[in-house]
Amino acid sequence: LRPAGVADYLTSFRRPPAFFFAPFQCPPMIFFSSDAAARIGLRRIVFAVLAVSLTTNALLAAALVAHRPETRTVIVPPTAAHEREFWSFDSRGPSAPYIERFALSLLSHAATVTPDTVDAARKAILLHADPAVYGELEEAFILEGERIKKEHASSAFFPNKARVDVDKLTVDVEGIQKLLVGSTVTSTRQKTWRMTFRYDAGRLFLTSLTDRTAEGSRKKR
Repeated sequence: LRPAGVADYLTSFRRPPAFFFAPFQCPPMIFFSSDAAARIGLRRIVFAVLAVSLTTNALLAAALVAHRPETRTVIVPPTAAHEREFWSFDSRGPSAPYIERFALSLLSHAATVTPDTVDAARKAILLHADPAVYGELEEAFILEGERIKKEHASSAFFPNKARVDVDKLTVDVEGIQKLLVGSTVTSTRQKTWRMTFRYDAGRLFLTSLTDRTAEGSRKKR
């Protein structure tokens, strides 16, 4: 072929369209400045530290839930110098001195009343009544209050000794029970009150209050 013919032959081919090579084109490269790279690296470090911190907190929370150490709460009474033992609570419940003091406090409302104080005493006791027996205790105290008001009688109980069963949450209180009409003492006798409790969520709930002396008399009959 002649040179001119070769040139004409080469120029006869058409250049392929641009989209023919588009799939094979490399994406444009992004170059970061040193400041931007440092910021990105710092951000990654912060995220890594946060992830480690969250993981550690989650593991600690799981460990605390799985292992709950026994806690004991010690209550120092205002008359600590005269107390035999401080009041304390643990996972099993309150200590014997606390149960005894709690029972004597409630019994002072139940066994020492007058026609003027019987209603207030009933409310004070029912504040600590077990919800399961609240209605039964309320009915019994209302009937006793109506009797006291009708007879214009008063009662006074002087405790001598208390026996506490920590496992059964019972307290037997022995003492002298006096009945009065006006200022005249009509009856004086030994009496034993039994109080039973239920312990739940750090509180003692009264479940029963019975006259053990009367129960013993009925058994003898």
